[in-house]
Amino acid sequence: MKHARPGSSNAAMPWPNRIDRLRIRHLRLLDLVARSGSLTAAGERLHLSQPAVTKMLQELELAFGCKLIERTTRGGRLSLAGERALERLRVVLGAIDAAGDALLTRPEVALVRLGMLPLVGMDVLPRAVAWLRARGNLPRLAVREHTVAGLTAMLSAGELDCIVGRLQKEHAGQLEASAHITRLRDEHLAVVCAPGHALARRRAVALADLHEGPWILPPRGTHTRDVFEQPFLDDGQLPPVPHIESASFHSNLAMTAAGGFLTVAPATALANYQALSMVCQVRLRTPFASGQLVFITPAQIESPPAVALLRVALQAVAAQDASVPSAPVRRR
Repeated sequence: MKHARPGSSNAAMPWPNRIDRLRIRHLRLLDLVARSGSLTAAGERLHLSQPAVTKMLQELELAFGCKLIERTTRGGRLSLAGERALERLRVVLGAIDAAGDALLTRPEVALVRLGMLPLVGMDVLPRAVAWLRARGNLPRLAVREHTVAGLTAMLSAGELDCIVGRLQKEHAGQLEASAHITRLRDEHLAVVCAPGHALARRRAVALADLHEGPWILPPRGTHTRDVFEQPFLDDGQLPPVPHIESASFHSNLAMTAAGGFLTVAPATALANYQALSMVCQVRLRTPFASGQLVFITPAQIESPPAVALLRVALQAVAAQDASVPSAPVRRR
């Protein structure tokens, strides 16, 4: 059976033996064209002449049996087939880069590239690290902090091995098609104030009372800000306008304690601040909707053993939390 050439009117078929001959730089060519919009720029990054880049593109398209890059007046862009191919190949490129990082120093210890939301580092991750170290199974960790959207994008691009973060239950359902999601525990969003704030003395605070402020909130577009604003919108109210916008929960809680502000944070992240009597949780008449703390890995590839061990550690820590009754809210 003859294989159709790329660009022919007949259905194209890939050449498996030619796919096996592709080199890593063939795969990087697609990624570089997608990022730069130019074959010339991609060739410069690969230190190749224009004829060499053209030949490499022909080899790629012949191997996959379809047109991957469309020529434009500005240089080149990926075809729809090229975009679909790159979605998969970025995972491969990320794995290759990770292998290089893992073997650069201390190759005898596994490396895990972990993405997390900032407050995970205050509560869950330290205990999971201690759990692993006590058993002699602690891998090297390369930790990246970002928003939920930023972390999931890095995971899809093969830049991370796993994520620990919070999701609303409906958002977790949307991700299940492209990722493996392990639910660790329920997470509740708490409204927090300084002990001297007027709302700290009230036993039942309504949604309308929260307009008293002043507020420190995460920026718009973040998961926490969306969860915070939704109850106001559902009730026909405009959400409070923050006096300060900050993505750092650590800074937000510290400023709340010192300056008489209100802020929001996952309830499980408040323990250290409450133990020092720096802040207290506002007693809401109707609590905010709960989300879930989850561990996410790519669906396309099998998790390395070190990632699987980290999952086990996080599950163990979450199980400990579930077995301990939550402390009652202190009333004044």
